[in-house]
Order: sequence, then structure tokens, then C-alpha cells
Amino acid sequence: MKNKTAYLFLAAAVILFISDTVQKFPYTADDTFIYMQYARNIAGGGGFSFNAGEPSYGVTSPFWVIILTIPYFIGINAFWFSKILDLVCAVLAVIVFYRLAKLLFAGESGNFLSLLASSLFVLNIWFIRWSFTGMETNLAVLTMLLILYLYYKKSFAICFFMLGLFFLIRPEGFVLFLVVLPAVIIEKYKSLNTEFKSIILYIFLFAVSTVPFLIFAELTFGTFLANTTLGKSTLTLSLNTITAQLIEITKTIAPSSGVEILLALIFLITIIKNKNFKRYFVLILWPAGLLLLYIITDSDIISRYFMIIIPVFTLLAVKMIELLKRKQTAGIIFFIIILLISQFTFYKYVKPHTDNFSKGIKESLIPIGEWFNSNTAKGTRILVNDVGAIGYFSNRYIIDAAALINRDLKLNKEIMATPIEERKNTYNLLKLVNADYVIERDSSSDDKELTMGDKKLEMVFYKIFPGLGISDESTKYYKVYKVIPNQD
Repeated sequence: MKNKTAYLFLAAAVILFISDTVQKFPYTADDTFIYMQYARNIAGGGGFSFNAGEPSYGVTSPFWVIILTIPYFIGINAFWFSKILDLVCAVLAVIVFYRLAKLLFAGESGNFLSLLASSLFVLNIWFIRWSFTGMETNLAVLTMLLILYLYYKKSFAICFFMLGLFFLIRPEGFVLFLVVLPAVIIEKYKSLNTEFKSIILYIFLFAVSTVPFLIFAELTFGTFLANTTLGKSTLTLSLNTITAQLIEITKTIAPSSGVEILLALIFLITIIKNKNFKRYFVLILWPAGLLLLYIITDSDIISRYFMIIIPVFTLLAVKMIELLKRKQTAGIIFFIIILLISQFTFYKYVKPHTDNFSKGIKESLIPIGEWFNSNTAKGTRILVNDVGAIGYFSNRYIIDAAALINRDLKLNKEIMATPIEERKNTYNLLKLVNADYVIERDSSSDDKELTMGDKKLEMVFYKIFPGLGISDESTKYYKVYKVIPNQD
């Protein structure tokens, strides 16, 4: 009876996942086009670059870029390849999650709890929101789950090799390496089987999959840290910064995992009291370490960044249910609560956002890029904040006002040193760069001319973008300005 109920949970979760995904079928992030641009340039001989022939480390996931070169080499549609591959990674992630859960939940209720946990994972709203977007998110989730599975299976050699790949998919993966390594050392020591040679081998296997690209990055880009890492984080610790980060993290995680985190904390308190937490060392320190990293580096807080720890919250929450006497009743209540939260959040926030964003990409950013491709010369330089679709479809030289894809590291530092209030108006960066066109993201449709030093900005046209984010649904106007040197 328990297993039949759990299979019904999984069936319901899969149906809702499919239904929700179909409803946001056209949605993809602007960053997907950044990955596609890098992949297209690699396949076309332009090197690891956004602007062909000008190498830059402007992506978070170099491994995803390499994978996305495949459609360009074999001549198939890269956009749909990226989205379908993303969905395949999501399906594989659920399978690996179930296998991992089977290792963690034993006894008579093991299969029921494993299926329950898998159902809750499938229903996670951020998992639904970021699936089928063409981003590296689900590949990162799949890799992280596979690492945990290999760790609990004690397949440490493959585990450490995968940790290296994880670092190339999401740089935060280094935190998981720092958690798993001491856990393995402690485990080997406790079993009176200290093997220093094997530990060295594990570190070597991690290095084998990371160091070659890091050397390539340093030699090619002048840095082994991605511009995205440098541009989206700082080390300016202060009480105000920490407080702000904690608030943003809470606001972002609560809709998807608030209930799971509450149960996970109760489970944590329970196992600490019972002195039975060694088995969960990695599961506890991995999310804690990642959250600490985001806090101390003042990183941008985006829901997809948390997908690599969200499955852990689900596992720990169901471990709490395992401790209860009436597991099935608690499981049914828990499932219903998560289902209701998931679907409320989807229809209240996610679907309106993805609908607006899809419309904005289709009717604003892509047409702007296509206009540049048809109406400007090859060497045209465009200063813009949202570089993905515009850069991909324009085939023109892009200067990134967010300092992420630019080759010039000195320029990137100067942009990031510019006060954020000043950077909100992209044209203010004309004091640092020369551009033929500037694209402003404005909250009004006014067509007034602008001036910046000895330059006049004449508006050519604008496109309407219905809403950029879940937390910002206001209409934006993408205004294309031609930069004209002042003759006075």
C-alpha cells in the first residue's frame, strides 16, 4: 500500500512537471544565447570568444559551452539542441536522485521514502522553472547528484573525477570538493585503512579534469577566474551586506524549499542530539558551505544558483519523516503541501514571468539584434547590458556594460569600479569605451536625445519588453541610440 501511494505521488509529480514545462515551452534565458554565441565561435574557428577572434572568459560553465559546439559541427539547430539536452539532464537527474535516495533510505519504508523524495524533487518549483531553458543548470544538478551517489557508493576515484567536471560546470563546485575530500579522509582513517596514496590519487583525478582548462584560461584570457565570477561577486564584508544577502537568499529559497529546510533543520538537531551525524557530514556541509560562499562574496542571488543544493534539502527533509512513527501519513501531508506550494508559485509568479520574458526575447531583443545585422556595417560596436540574444543575432561587436564577456580585463575593472547608480544608465560608460550604438534599458518610452561629454545620442527606435524578472514585472523599453560625435 505504501509503495502504491508513493508511485501515485511520482505519477502526479511527473504529470504536473510536464504540464508546467509545456506551458513555458518557448521560454529561455538570455544567457542561453551567450553560451550559443561562444559555442558558434568555437565551431566556426573564432576561438573561445563572444566577439569572434577575441578570446574572453565570459561564461560560468565552459563545459556547457564545449557540449553546445556539437550542433554547430553537425549542422543541427543549436537552440533546440540546448533546450532538449537540458531536459534530458533533468530526467537523468531525477533517476540519479532516486538511486541516491535508495542508498539513504533503508528498511521496510525505504522504497516509499525514496519515491516520496523523488516526487518532491520533481515538484520543486525552481527545478520546473529552470528546466528546458537551454542553460547548464540541470547538467550541474545531475553532476552534483552523481557525485553524492558515487560518494555513498564509495566509488571515490570516479567521484573525484566528477568533482573536477562539476567545477567546470559550476565554479562553486569547488566547495563540494572541499567538503568531500576531508569526509573521505576521515572515513578511511576511521576504518583503520589510511591510504595516503589513494588520497593523492583522488586529488590527482580532480586536477586531471580541471587543471588543463585552468592553464588554458590563464594563457588565453589572462585569468583562470571567469569574468562572471569576478563581475557578480565581491569580498566587501559588512554587517549590512551579510544581512542583505541573508534576506535575498531567504526570499529566493523560501518559495521552493522553505518547508524542506524547516524539516531538514529539525532532522539536523535530532541527529546532533543523538550523535549520529557522521553519515550526513557531506549532505550538511555542502549546502551550508555554498550559502556561506554566496554570503561572504556578496554574489548575485538567482534562483538557479541554488538548484545544486535544493535536492539535498529534500533528502534531509524526508530523512526527518523517516524518524516519525506514521511515515505514510506524514508523507501524504508533506506531498500535498509541496504540491500546493509548487503550483501556486508556478501560476502566480513563474508562468507570468516566463510568458513575459519569452515575449520580450521574441519581440524585443531578437528583433533588435536582427536590425543591427541588416542595417549596420560589420565593424559596428554596440554598448549594451543584455548581450545574449542581441549579440547572437546581430553578428556585431558587443561591448558588455555588465563587464562579463569583454576581453579587456582592465576595462572590466573600470566598469565594475563605476558606481552602480551610474552604471544603470549604460550611456555613462561611453566615458570608458567608444561605441557606435548604445542600447538603454529604460522604464519610459520618452524619445529625448541624450548627451555624454562630446557625444550626442540620437534614438533610432525602441522595443517593449513586458517584464524582466519575477521580482521586477515592470515594462521596460529597450532604446537603440546612435552615438554621434558632437561637432560644436
